[in-house]
Amino acid sequence: MGLLVARIFRPARINSRATASTPPSLQQRAPGAGTAGSPLRAKSQRYRADAVILFLGIVLYKRAGVGGGQVSIEETGEGASTGKILFFAGGSDPKRAHGLRRLGWIREVVLESGSTATEANYFGVLTSSPEESLEHARKAIASPPSGRSLYSAVNGRHIAAHSRSAVTHFEFTSDASWSDHGLIDAAQSTFHANVEWRETSWPNSLNQVPPTFLFQLATLLEQRARYAAGRYVYNEQEYMLEIEASQQAGSERLRVVRGGVRNQRTRRQTSFRLWIEESSDLIVPVRIEFQPRSFLRLTFEAVPA
Repeated sequence: MGLLVARIFRPARINSRATASTPPSLQQRAPGAGTAGSPLRAKSQRYRADAVILFLGIVLYKRAGVGGGQVSIEETGEGASTGKILFFAGGSDPKRAHGLRRLGWIREVVLESGSTATEANYFGVLTSSPEESLEHARKAIASPPSGRSLYSAVNGRHIAAHSRSAVTHFEFTSDASWSDHGLIDAAQSTFHANVEWRETSWPNSLNQVPPTFLFQLATLLEQRARYAAGRYVYNEQEYMLEIEASQQAGSERLRVVRGGVRNQRTRRQTSFRLWIEESSDLIVPVRIEFQPRSFLRLTFEAVPA
């Protein structure tokens, strides 16, 4: 899913089938919007994005501050219902990234009864970037988009042993940022028309809700175990997520967590590393490193709010 991650938007319904049973504080909203009620716990972290260009594993180029990102997690309770709101976003600064404009975010709302998930919804927007090789990236830099760019939006809902999702594509101004209200409105509107929704039954889940990516990752990290693994479903495909924690890193009191994601159908694997504080109650990484392309490695370093 590219591992893409909260901006301040006005409240807006993400899914045209938004559930009436969802507590107001957990209704699908645009990324970063605060809950209607008081969160039980909440934590957010902003990041500076640094990039490394690779060729056959050899570092060709490094640059700090090519963009930024944000991660947030919020636990909310209202009556008998509780839930988690998780968000991850990243985007480039064209002034620092040779004119490239790339952004992406994913937001999950998971409803729980006790410690059991009863429903999960996710929504995300991503710049459609075809750069699968270093040569493609060079061409994109040489001919940056002018005017409008192509974006993709994903919308999904999970209930017990069942998932439903759709992906749409739309054009919008090339200079949009994560927090562009117009971009979010345009993404939402694509799901109001005739959309090809796909549905999948997951008999192995029995009466459980198939986990979403951010929720599963947060759950595994909260175990604080040396090794943990779990599955999740995204866009009607099943993935295996594994993490392994090392000892604390020096005097920083940080623990390095190595992780891997494997698509169970294509067997394609993606690796990442997280640096987390041992004493944190809500785990939000202070550093994130992953390689979305063979020629590109990104590092998100925490910066003061």
